[in-house]
Amino acid sequence: MTQSQKKRVCVTGASGFLGTHVIRVLLERGYAVRGTVRDAKNPKKVEHLQTLAKELGGDLEFVSADLTVPGSLDDAVKGCEWVCHVASAVKLTAKDPQKEIVDVAVHGTEQIMEACRKAKEVKRLVITSSVAAIYNETPRPTHTYTEADWNESATLKNNPYALSKTLAEKAAWDLWKKQPEDERVDLITICPALVWGPVYTEAHLHTSPAVLYDVLLGKFPAIPNFSWGIVDVRDVAEAHVLALEKPHASGRYLCSNQALWLHEAVQSLSKNFPNIKLPKRRLPDWTMYIVALFDKRLSFGFLRRNLSTQTRFENKHIREDLGLSFRPLEQTIVDMCQSFVDRGFLKK
Repeated sequence: MTQSQKKRVCVTGASGFLGTHVIRVLLERGYAVRGTVRDAKNPKKVEHLQTLAKELGGDLEFVSADLTVPGSLDDAVKGCEWVCHVASAVKLTAKDPQKEIVDVAVHGTEQIMEACRKAKEVKRLVITSSVAAIYNETPRPTHTYTEADWNESATLKNNPYALSKTLAEKAAWDLWKKQPEDERVDLITICPALVWGPVYTEAHLHTSPAVLYDVLLGKFPAIPNFSWGIVDVRDVAEAHVLALEKPHASGRYLCSNQALWLHEAVQSLSKNFPNIKLPKRRLPDWTMYIVALFDKRLSFGFLRRNLSTQTRFENKHIREDLGLSFRPLEQTIVDMCQSFVDRGFLKK
């Protein structure tokens, strides 16, 4: 029996976009996996993972857990030497951002830290953070962000999502530092940029692939002037597993391939999917503020931070320390669109 087959790994947020890919990598490596979902008996949450485990011949089980319920994660981590905490609320806006976004992220992190503390078997915990916990609200086009940077300007009003990721990651490190050294688990945080790549379920369309999916559906008559750091979901999943496997891994890892303008992504799609009608013109920035009046996912603050602005991230540390190699972004874009086609999502 190999080392991987001896280990059971707990993955929270198992059915989510990133959680699914983390589980795929673990199963491919021969690990036994215990995934948490809100309702393990809901087939919509677990069917795609069950199919994946069957295809890979992997050992996969599910438990129900709710990040907002104290003690809910205790049973999930029992008997697991490694834990990946991927679950979090992926919302940019909400009626009650404190309760629906910030509290869910922070309390979820506190819950997983406490569950791992109580379960003496857990040796290493990898938490999914975000570059939103790294870069500030005021654009800094000449600055290249690294793991040393923290978001110090996010507020409940201007960016509750970034605030949630910042406070949740800081809570993890604060709790870790307060623990006696001989009782600490190894704590590692991965901070991905905007995550694109192949989707498995319709629910995955409502997370980070949503912006390109909307372009493909023709929701934009022209292309907004957006640019983000982009990273393939398969590379982020690989980074999580490498962080578990590498004995020397520690601290924060910024996980971004490179910055990309949305019009560059659309150009890649036009070249590789000539039968799909795509916009060619650029959309004036002011029109996006009108769109935001009717699209609850957008806010004026989000537009001010992202329109006609490019943020740069350094990925040297994760490449050299974990040995992570990034896929070409064109492959990421093409594979994501192909997954939309293969699963029939563009027909809608």
